[in-house]
Amino acid sequence: MTDVRAYRADPRTLKGVGSRDTGRIRTCARALAGMQKEAVIQYGPTGSVWRLVCDEGPWLNGSDLAPFPLAFFAAGAAASFISAFLSESGDRGIRVDTLGLVQDNFFTMEGSAVKGTMVAGVLPTELRLSVSGAAEGAVFSDIAAVALRDRSPVESCLRQSLSSSFAVRANDMDLVWPDQAGATVAGIADPAVAFGQLKPLSNDGGQLIRKRSDDAVESLGGAVGLAAEQKRTVHVRTDARLRDDGLKSIIVQCIRPAGSRFEFLSDDSRAMGGHERAPCGLVYFSAGVAFCFMTQIGRFAQITKQQIAGYRIVQDTAFRLARNCTACASAVETLVCLDSAETQDRSIRLVRMAEQTCYIHAAYRTPTKTECALK
Repeated sequence: MTDVRAYRADPRTLKGVGSRDTGRIRTCARALAGMQKEAVIQYGPTGSVWRLVCDEGPWLNGSDLAPFPLAFFAAGAAASFISAFLSESGDRGIRVDTLGLVQDNFFTMEGSAVKGTMVAGVLPTELRLSVSGAAEGAVFSDIAAVALRDRSPVESCLRQSLSSSFAVRANDMDLVWPDQAGATVAGIADPAVAFGQLKPLSNDGGQLIRKRSDDAVESLGGAVGLAAEQKRTVHVRTDARLRDDGLKSIIVQCIRPAGSRFEFLSDDSRAMGGHERAPCGLVYFSAGVAFCFMTQIGRFAQITKQQIAGYRIVQDTAFRLARNCTACASAVETLVCLDSAETQDRSIRLVRMAEQTCYIHAAYRTPTKTECALK
């Protein structure tokens, strides 16, 4: 069952870089059996390390045991906005008694994998906010607008056009990436080393991600995501609320194609005034980028019958945290390590197509404006 724990790692092999005002997050991820992936993520400003696991639903012949990649993206976006809303309310001295939101995210996939024309897209996020406290609705609407515009690093990311950069290594040999190179990650060791040195801090922590199995919905579409030709829209819905203990409860479900519901708990990092009892929104969001990209590597390799024995990534994401400045995000840098019997050209094409068909890399490169309404 899905679990999240804080982990300790050798700082020489897993080290995030950042200050208290810049959250640099390093994600090491590897493919497991089937469509499952595992990531270890270090949040730079505090050094906390989290282990997260991911799976896919029946639309990609996954076992549906852990959240799908876009669930991490959606949970991270919702947690980031709630934190931004509370920060803005607190700075204005306005009490918030209850806070909840419904968030709808839409993604598109169209084209041919074999011809290389398949591309992912993203549509604007839709938010419906419910809030009560010591202010009128118009004041809370203004707080929400400022939170979206100035205080949420995730929302800043979605508004920008950010081009991802890569370094590719196949069978321990560096390949020439023809586009913008990921200079920061190019010289990093294969993350297989980091996974071998992980040690859990404790085994008595609570379960911070769980499947709401009683709400599971059977998918009727089969493995639609593995078709070589695509023209479809994916719809993910998030229902989040602030609990009395300050944790955020975030329930995410894929609506189209139909899938199970997963609950995430989130807390602000100590760098942002939280207690770090659970991953913050930026950790979940960064995990979503890594997991979605890795799904596309495996998916494209399967469709085009490439011989890939294993693959791992090291991914850097960075966000300026809003205190006395406007929040913003930087482009993703990723080192891809392949165990492959393919030529260099086919290995490069595999990574290029994985980025091209990754929904969250599409969200980075495509500016969108979140639509927010107060219920």
